[in-house]
Amino acid sequence: MELKKIYLVLLLGLSGPILLILSEFFSWFSDYNLIELYVIYTDLQIESSFLFLFPLISGIVCLIANVLVIYKVEFRIKSIILSFVGLGFQLLFFIDHISQEIEFISDAGLGFYLGIFGFLLIIINVINVLTTVENQSGG
Repeated sequence: MELKKIYLVLLLGLSGPILLILSEFFSWFSDYNLIELYVIYTDLQIESSFLFLFPLISGIVCLIANVLVIYKVEFRIKSIILSFVGLGFQLLFFIDHISQEIEFISDAGLGFYLGIFGFLLIIINVINVLTTVENQSGG
């Protein structure tokens, strides 16, 4: 039973960042995915173009944080800090990009929903990792 719970936590921890990374390659509010928008905006407005890489960066940072917890449970706090950094990138992207596209929210594509769902799974995983009590074998 305990092994089943461990695998469930592992699956939850890895699925959020993977969904966030996948959202980069699906369209959000237009027919373009975020990688294509990055290339287009690099030619037009270089200062705004890096915003479209934030879901990818956030997913990679949170994936590294979850691999740290899988590798060694003692890295829990460090992984939570890394997850908050990744969530910060994603939150900046949500605030900036969605505020510009708010009138098109009804035409949102699959990438938008994958990004939101991945973001929520990462938050749930952070809460789960913080509330997990380790069995201390003392001596």
